Amino acid sequence: MSQNRVEICARKATIAIDYDRCEPALENTSEPICGFACVKACRLYGRNILKIEGNKPALAVLDPQEIERLDNECLACEYHCQVQGPGCISITIPLEGIDEIRAQLSGGGHVNID
Repeated sequence: MSQNRVEICARKATIAIDYDRCEPALENTSEPICGFACVKACRLYGRNILKIEGNKPALAVLDPQEIERLDNECLACEYHCQVQGPGCISITIPLEGIDEIRAQLSGGGHVNID
């Protein structure tokens, strides 16, 4: 993990903030155009995993086990960053069996879901 990126591991998802694309981090401004939408969304829909520190979004909780316990994986930080900001947050959620489904679809076959 570089200094220009932070990754947060929740129960099933990994949340990544790319500071090289984050307007508040790049401009070092306390009043970014996005209005720190990711932090506000985390407070409104999530469980206060993010805070503003040094004019950029940062982890409010540092203990990985506590992050897993607290985070409700609401995806709000990513969505609001996309809508109101530069889209510097990405959430990865591995889906079990997705590779097999993609292989079936690319082969022109039908997907069997049990």
